[in-house]
Amino acid sequence: MRDIRFAEGLHVVPVLAPADIVATDVGTEFVDMNMYHHATFLIQFGALTSDSTDTATVTVEACDIGTTSDSSEETINFKYRLSSAVATDTMGAITAGTTDGVAITAADDNKLLIVDVDGSVVGKAVSNTGRYVRCFITTNAEMASCIVGAIAVLEPRYPQNVNVSSS
Repeated sequence: MRDIRFAEGLHVVPVLAPADIVATDVGTEFVDMNMYHHATFLIQFGALTSDSTDTATVTVEACDIGTTSDSSEETINFKYRLSSAVATDTMGAITAGTTDGVAITAADDNKLLIVDVDGSVVGKAVSNTGRYVRCFITTNAEMASCIVGAIAVLEPRYPQNVNVSSS
């Protein structure tokens, strides 16, 4: 029997500390998919203030070297689901996300974006040498506030009490 169900069967990693990223494009930390089947990014949005035309776009990038100075990032397809706002209990439909990403607007205040990435898609990226994956959030300068934070929940190939490092 496991001592703590969720944290022993899955690897949970903070990848973006909560911050106001207004007018600043930001990527989460890279996750090394070498020992993982899937990566799920839980991206929590707080206060988003702007008019309805301003957006934060979330894309998923794969690359062969897990550094921010790497020039081989390639956007990949993913699946996502957007929750309703805090204090409600409904989820949007599971949707196919493309390399164009998913747009989050001011109407999405206090919602959770669940991004699911299949490890085999990452492996096929960047001339079949993709190994690292991250989410990238692009905002526009008109947004007055864009509070966001993220964690990655990884499905290990070999679950254990102390999982292999994801970085």
